Amino acid sequence: MSFGVIFLILAVGFLGLITLPKLLEKPPVVESDPKPVRGDELAIWPFAPMPIMTDTEVIFFDKLKNALPEYHIFVQVQLSRIIKANSSKASERSFWFNRICRQSVDYVIVDVDAQTTLVAIELDDWTHNSKARQKADDKKDKALASAGIAMVRFHAERMPNAEMLRHELMQVIESY
Repeated sequence: MSFGVIFLILAVGFLGLITLPKLLEKPPVVESDPKPVRGDELAIWPFAPMPIMTDTEVIFFDKLKNALPEYHIFVQVQLSRIIKANSSKASERSFWFNRICRQSVDYVIVDVDAQTTLVAIELDDWTHNSKARQKADDKKDKALASAGIAMVRFHAERMPNAEMLRHELMQVIESY
């Protein structure tokens, strides 16, 4: 072999060693912008404020504040804020979360530590008479009872006064 052929083979090999890593590199992934969701382009969305409670719920809330001034009272509380699945498996926790995530209670009485839920309260009206609503109420009651939280239901048309509320709720709080 002549010196020129050997030089050519070495030169090609050297160039191959230099360019091969560049050829094997993956090109950088360029993330495209996520596909817009309908309405994202609007400067203002079509929402308006609404009352957090009905007029009847406000009346009952005032009675609760008078009946239990030493406790915190929260309104329209999602069940997922006061109970959770106690499973060690994420898939099971997710399953049970999905069973309660769209349910709420009208009022939650919380101890002075602002963390201990003492009792959940529902103010039932005529909307609770349907079979579907009763089934949803049963699930809500079962979920809370399973977590050790008492549920007390009052009927809006037979709303007790503050003294009666205190008597009934303190019995539940002290015995549960």
